[in-house]
Amino acid sequence: MLTLVRRMGAMLASAIVALFLLMTPAHADPVCTAWGDTDPAADGLQYGCVAWSGGSDGGEDGGDGGGGGTPTTPQCTFFDLWNEFCQGNRACYMNDPAAIQDIEKAREDDPSLKDKPEDAEKLIFTSCKESADAEEVRTYYWDSEFQMVTILDRIQAARGALNLPTITAEFNPPTRTLVNLDTWWWAEGAPAGEVVGSPALGMRAIASPRGMTVSAGGQTIDCPLVTQKSDECSMMFRRAGNYQATMTITYDIRFEMGGQVIDVPAGAQDLLTISTTATAAVPVLEVQSIVTEVD
Repeated sequence: MLTLVRRMGAMLASAIVALFLLMTPAHADPVCTAWGDTDPAADGLQYGCVAWSGGSDGGEDGGDGGGGGTPTTPQCTFFDLWNEFCQGNRACYMNDPAAIQDIEKAREDDPSLKDKPEDAEKLIFTSCKESADAEEVRTYYWDSEFQMVTILDRIQAARGALNLPTITAEFNPPTRTLVNLDTWWWAEGAPAGEVVGSPALGMRAIASPRGMTVSAGGQTIDCPLVTQKSDECSMMFRRAGNYQATMTITYDIRFEMGGQVIDVPAGAQDLLTISTTATAAVPVLEVQSIVTEVD
């Protein structure tokens, strides 16, 4: 019964998508801008669009354009090369710029391609399929008319798919330490090497640990990333008291697409770093010695 419900739901979604696309002008298919997992048991669907923008003719306020209707939520199954983005319920990839920039040759694939607008600079090529066995739809667009998923969109999606593990700030001696005694610190639960994110819109984010800092009692120490008990990261408390320590691990991020490192656009340099933190309560005791005479 559950499988039947899923199939009926998928069929209804496809019907809604088909109706929406019929109402959308040529070259103004909606573009998937946010992604989320769907039930992989539901007819093999693995990913689906969860937020959509309108077509290519966005208004001045940045709102939906093109079709002008209420955005739908179609689902797009990825396979083989068609794994970069969705157009409607079709899985697609893009060449920007297109390998063919000659209008007449491009029209052999896409007879609907119109003459070059005055504000256009290049042709963009997309290839899409509705299923693994469906005929490939090859389409050319002028860059001035086609709203597409940008490199920045892909980078932001990839960064959002990068999940740093939860860490625990551990110290030794455990539970409490002493004045003027070296206190060791390490990040329990942190991987010693890189953290690789899940792919998103064809992009993947990879975080490399830069280092670790520990702040407590008015002092901050810089250390390499330490993931197990050792003396590589230590501090000393000069006074007794109850301190709150904050441990921060900073990572440098690189973005890769098809095995190639992708440069982050100007003005988005903050996307190149990420950090994770943990806190710990540190009781610091003072040991006092009493000297007595011994007969």
